[in-house]
Amino acid sequence: MMRRWALRIGLALLGLAVIYGVAAAQNLTSVFIPKRTLDEQVEMLRPGVRVFLPESVDEPVPAILFFHGCGGERPMHTAYAEAIAEAGFGALLVDSFAPRGIGRLGAMTQVCSATRLMGQERAADVFAALEIARETDGVDPERLVLAGWSHGGWTLLDAMSFVSEGVRPPALIDGDVSFDGVVRIVPIYPYCGFPARASGRIGPGLPPVEMVLAERDMVAPHADCERLAHRAIEAGVEMDYAVWEDVTHAFDDTDAPAIDPRMTYNPEAAARLRARLIQILGETQD
Repeated sequence: MMRRWALRIGLALLGLAVIYGVAAAQNLTSVFIPKRTLDEQVEMLRPGVRVFLPESVDEPVPAILFFHGCGGERPMHTAYAEAIAEAGFGALLVDSFAPRGIGRLGAMTQVCSATRLMGQERAADVFAALEIARETDGVDPERLVLAGWSHGGWTLLDAMSFVSEGVRPPALIDGDVSFDGVVRIVPIYPYCGFPARASGRIGPGLPPVEMVLAERDMVAPHADCERLAHRAIEAGVEMDYAVWEDVTHAFDDTDAPAIDPRMTYNPEAAARLRARLIQILGETQD
């Protein structure tokens, strides 16, 4: 009986490995990734973008674009956006999942397992969202900040690698791929290991980067991102990073599952991050 169960478990694990390998190969080689023009990508993504602005805007304000993690938009993103608007700045929440018909279950089982919508594919959303931000009334197109959590940080770093290499993400068949108007990029506990493509492929000429890493991160180990940062700095990239002590992955997620010790909400660290994002927006006015 035990041998039979062991065999079944072994076959199940082998099946999962095969599924993951096929999905990874499809993403890494861009096979089966939907291809769109930049204009088509913009129109696909537009319904998933929410804009938060101060109640009264006399002139365009600096704005930050949020790219959520693999679990999708969380209540914390809305709370951050509301605080940023109250501070006199703009925020655009970019939902990469709803326009693609990806629900919470699909996000957790497919995107979080890297079998669907890897960072290199989702990087197309970065350039589409920038187009939307640049045409949004009340947003200063010359003072944009990009912030990405976990999978969103992976997405931003891979987008940087495409710009460094002068190529488009595999999902785009045309369009300008640049960070025009972007003054800072902030990956927050990003995933930097395989199959992310950014490490060693980020070069000079990009906006300054500030990475926030978590010391107790067991989901996206900070050591991978430190190696990425060291290689980027050696290549001439203006990149800073800090490993925040005694915090886990998703330390700012108010809905972090209490039964999962890998993700523990830390209100002090969340408040620190919120204050830092607002400070970064303020620095764009100096």
